[in-house]
Amino acid sequence: DPIKTGVKKATLEQIAGALGRWPEGFTPHPKLIKILKDRTQSVLEDAPIDWGTAEALALGSLLVEGTLVRLTGQDSRRGTFSHRHAAIRDVNNAELYVPLNHIRPMVEPNYGEGVTTSAEDWSNAQAPLMVYDSPLSEFSCMGFEYGFSLASPKPLVIWEAQFGDFVNGAQVIIDQYLAAAEAKWQRWSGLTLLLPHGYEGQGPEHSSARIERFLELCGGKNVNIQVVYPSTPAQYFHLLRRQVHAPFRKPLVVMTPKSLLRLPVCTSRVAEMVSGSFQEIIDDPSFSAKGSKRQVKRIILCTGKVYYDLAARREETARGDLAIVRVEMLYPLNIERLEAVLATYPKEVELVWVQEEPKNMGAWGHMFLTLHEALGWELPYIGRPVSSSPATGSPAKHLQQLDLFLSEAVAPLPAGAAKTPAGVH
Repeated sequence: DPIKTGVKKATLEQIAGALGRWPEGFTPHPKLIKILKDRTQSVLEDAPIDWGTAEALALGSLLVEGTLVRLTGQDSRRGTFSHRHAAIRDVNNAELYVPLNHIRPMVEPNYGEGVTTSAEDWSNAQAPLMVYDSPLSEFSCMGFEYGFSLASPKPLVIWEAQFGDFVNGAQVIIDQYLAAAEAKWQRWSGLTLLLPHGYEGQGPEHSSARIERFLELCGGKNVNIQVVYPSTPAQYFHLLRRQVHAPFRKPLVVMTPKSLLRLPVCTSRVAEMVSGSFQEIIDDPSFSAKGSKRQVKRIILCTGKVYYDLAARREETARGDLAIVRVEMLYPLNIERLEAVLATYPKEVELVWVQEEPKNMGAWGHMFLTLHEALGWELPYIGRPVSSSPATGSPAKHLQQLDLFLSEAVAPLPAGAAKTPAGVH
């Protein structure tokens, strides 16, 4: 059953208030003032909430529930893409201020048991957010956070790569410990990895967090790690909270976005965070009306950012007989939920997998094998061709490849139309 991770609206508003507040005499950078104030207002005025705001609300909600949150990585305080601003500095004297540590009065953590307090509840207290910028040494830094997660299983412990590709430097920690420690030594870890992923034409070192490598490590008698590629701020909000509220500890590998951090259509609302839970499979909201699915001839399965490329191309070509179903949790794959969603469409519908990664990378191989073994399905592939490099180094070639697979998956653009979905690349 889904783990309920909703938060009261009043609590979200209290957290939002802290995001746009700082001590008297403290002077943030002028450009930050509007950003932080807008985050507060987006919650108080029920406006669209972006990725960075949703993350702050998720972390803040855990803090006021008494859960210590530890976040480290390269440029993690501001966020590599200037989307987080978890710690801000006074432009006059470089004094550091962490807004999420000033929601309520602080209670110091007990590292062995998580956070404890003598109060009956946390209505007037909070745990600390410990956020640090770490060196460009993925092996040592991820190894330290992994050890912290073993010693202190209750806090939310997060390690973030500057770009997802940089996780390569910690491959030994991932292979030897993260993926196998429970099977080898019966040691649980709740370490969460945030790996910016997505093809934006930035070249082979700034595109892929190597989903395929993590998926190749999945398996065994029991689930060993979780591999997730969320597509909305609300999904990310519930995912982080679920990692703490679950009655178990499993490493969580999250493919986080770059362009989606500011894409106008990639937003959520307060109501989605007040109720609900993380959705492992998301059906196409375009066909919510009764009987509307009867017209569908092709269903595209996909995960993550490419959903927005596909949806934009569908709108541009008025392809009304095409549904796009998102697989948000790649492992463990909720096969029953996927079957239930697909059963609501016509039996003769065509099913394909679309991804932006090359054919020998990404999630297609894992999805093909999983669905073939479990259900006997054959899952055709649409995407970039086989490649030894994660991505091309040419922006022009990148856009050409994008147009080719979107044309195959959805439809070619009308003559004269731009080949770049607005706001995505």
